[in-house]
Parts: sequence; structure tokens; C-alpha cells
Amino acid sequence: MSHHDRPRTRLARRVLSVSTAAIAILALVGCQKPVAPAPPPPPTVGVVESKRMSIPVLVTPNGTTRALEDVTIRARVRGFLTERHFDEGAFVKKGQLLLVIDEEPYKIALLLARARQAEAAAALRKSEVSKGREVALAQLELDRAQLLLANIQERRSRSLLARNAGSSEELDKAEADRKKWEAQVEADRANHEQASADFEVGIASARAQVAAANATVRDAELNLGYCRMVAPIDGRIGQAKVKVGNLVGPDAMGGGSFSDLATIQQLDPIGIDIRLSSRDLDRTRELIDQGLDVRLARSGPTGELEFPQVGTCYFIDNSIDETTSTFLAKARMPNPGGRLLPGEYVKLRLVVDRLENAIVVPAPSVMETEVGTIVHVVDGKGKVAVRKVDAAQTYEGMRVITKGLESGVSVIVEGLQSIRPGIVVKTAPAALARKTSEGSKITSALSSGAHTSQVESNLAGPPKS
Repeated sequence: MSHHDRPRTRLARRVLSVSTAAIAILALVGCQKPVAPAPPPPPTVGVVESKRMSIPVLVTPNGTTRALEDVTIRARVRGFLTERHFDEGAFVKKGQLLLVIDEEPYKIALLLARARQAEAAAALRKSEVSKGREVALAQLELDRAQLLLANIQERRSRSLLARNAGSSEELDKAEADRKKWEAQVEADRANHEQASADFEVGIASARAQVAAANATVRDAELNLGYCRMVAPIDGRIGQAKVKVGNLVGPDAMGGGSFSDLATIQQLDPIGIDIRLSSRDLDRTRELIDQGLDVRLARSGPTGELEFPQVGTCYFIDNSIDETTSTFLAKARMPNPGGRLLPGEYVKLRLVVDRLENAIVVPAPSVMETEVGTIVHVVDGKGKVAVRKVDAAQTYEGMRVITKGLESGVSVIVEGLQSIRPGIVVKTAPAALARKTSEGSKITSALSSGAHTSQVESNLAGPPKS
């Protein structure tokens, strides 16, 4: 062996020695038993105990806001619009001046009417102081005296003729005078009666003329008053439909149409129209008689927001719509600041009854499956169990359980995705959002769509647990 081959021989011996040691170690390890992996810790779930509560029974029909008072300002006289004393969209007070039509023509018409009124009053006074009856009566008395004298003269002439102291011509003349004065007295009597009648008719006619003149003055005053239009109610006024300078008023052809100038709507309180099923008529009437409160929710940028005010249902219509089999109910609600406007669709919430001692659980714990409605609970051994239940409405995040669950049971709310029936779990109190008041935002059965019919039927009288 050369000196060049000696290092190679030593390297080979070292490699063989290391390989032999490694084989020995592997053989030793292969003779030992494998170590079993440690079991995973039980999952932690959030639980809440089922409990008994007094739950209001709700119905949530839709409604439409309406103005309780709605007045359209119209021009009742014809003329040019000269003044406007309001800002569009502003709140106005009853009696506040809004618009003015040119008053000058109506002031002149009033002056003319008052002049004719004075003329008629003067004619009445003239008729009342007339002496026509007295003159006719005096003439009648004078001619009666002449007739009496003629009768005396005739009797004297007749006596003289009988004693042959007078002539027949004198008697004839006396008879003729007597007949003349008799006719004159009859004429005077008729003239007096006519004068009396004329006096009464003249007085009546003059009084009628005065009444007509008074009516003309009143009409002129009204027309002048119509030139200045004021707010008949408190409310919010809309846009000005006619601008200053335009001709407004009744139709010149007498068609009966008037110019609409602006509209005022009472916004506080505001009305709400509600359509309810005819089957709930009797129950609704009873609730209104007892005082039925109304809350509403409206759409906002972040979803439905509950309006802070509480209204009262006060009216039921006297007929049922034969097309929809519904009746109209109305409510009024405080609306400070006019936050609600007429014509808005809102969702209402009416408390029609209460479920006393109802068992409730958090709504997220209730699941709808192919086999029915279930909840997951933790039994006495710390294992997950499935309970089939009957669930009713949801109120402020709590679901009413009518069957299949008692109070005091630990119901799993959080961690449902990591459990299965029969496994052991570790429990911790679930963190639930708390409601601050009954007036906070609610979740109703109508929002899920699964129990709509049940909630609506509660108006006719829900069962109590």
C-alpha cells in the first residue's frame, strides 16, 4: 500500500464507524412504544341561562303619515298679487299675514257702496217724515165740513120751498152742491187711503233699499278683506305657487276655479293612517277604548330608526274596504320640529297584549333546521345537547320559547360553529348587547319573515303562557 492510499483507508474506516453507530441508535429507538398525542382542550362557548320574562305582544303594521290639518290658501278675489310675507317652507302661526292682493280697486268699491248706503238711509228718513197722509186727512175733513154745510143748505131750501118762501131753483142748486161734496168726500177718503198705503210702501221700500245698501257695503268689506290672506292654522307652509306680480283670483268666466297660492300643513301633532285586517276590528276597538299607544320606526341611513315620541290611536272608520278586507284606523303623534312629513311610509309598533312569565332566550341561539327549530344547551355533565323547541316572536333580541325548554337552562349563544352534540365544552357568560329602554331599536318577528302570521294573529288575542 502506498503512502497515498493510507489517508483514504482511514477516512473509509471513520465513515463505517459513524454508520454503524447510527444504525445502532435507530435500532434502539425502533424497539420503544410510540407516544400518544395529547387530546385537544374542550372548546369554550358563550352561554346564557333561559329565564322567564313579561314580554309585550306586538303587531307591526305599516302606516302612512298624514297632516291632521291641511289648508290650501286660495285667492277669493281677482287682482294682482302685490305682497308676500312668508318664507317658503317656514312655520307660520294662525292669523299671520301671508299674501296681499292689490287693494285699491276694492277700497274704491267700498267707498261707492258706503255712499249708496248713505243715500238709501236719507231716502228712508224722507219716507218716514212724509206728511202725505196728514195732508190727505186734512183735505178729507175739510170736504166733510163742506158736505155738512151743503146738507144744511139743502134742508133750508127745502123748508123755504114748503112755506112758499123759496124757489125750486134754489132747492135744485142746494141738492147739486150736496151731491158734489159727497163725491168730493169719497174722493178725499180714497186719496187718504192711497196716501196711507203709499206711506207704508214707501217706508218698506226705503228700508229694503237700506238693507240692500248695507249688504253691498258688507260685500265690499269682505272683498277688501279677502285681499289680505292670513294663516288659518299653525303649521308649515309649502312653496309659493304664484309669484308676486301675477294676476290671481276666481276664473274670469265664472267657472268656479280659484288660484291656489300656497298650502299649510299641521305637522305637530301629525296623523298616521293604519290599515288593519277586518278580523281584528273588535279587538282594536277595545284597545283604542283602553288607550292604545303607537310607536313608529322609519328608514334612516343606517337602517330602521325608532322615533322617540309615542302616539295614540284614536279613530276607526265606519266601513271596511271590500277589496282588501281592511279597515282604516288613525293615530296622532307628537312631532316636535316637524321631523316627520306627510306621505311617509313608516313601520308601526303596537303593544296589544303581554305574555306573562314567558321563557326567553337570546335570538341568535335559536336555529331553524330541516328537523325544526332547535337550541343547543349544556347539560349537567358539561356536554352539548340539542333541544327541539317551539319559538314565537322576538322582542328586543330575546326569542320567546313556548315549548321544549324550561327556565334556568344554559343555552349556547356563542361558539355554535365549533360544537357538535355530545362533546364536552367549557362555558363562559356570553356577551350580549343590552337594550337601554323599551323605546330602543327592536327586532320583530316580521323582520325575519318566519313568524309573520303568528305575530299578526296576536291582535285577535294571543295565548298566554
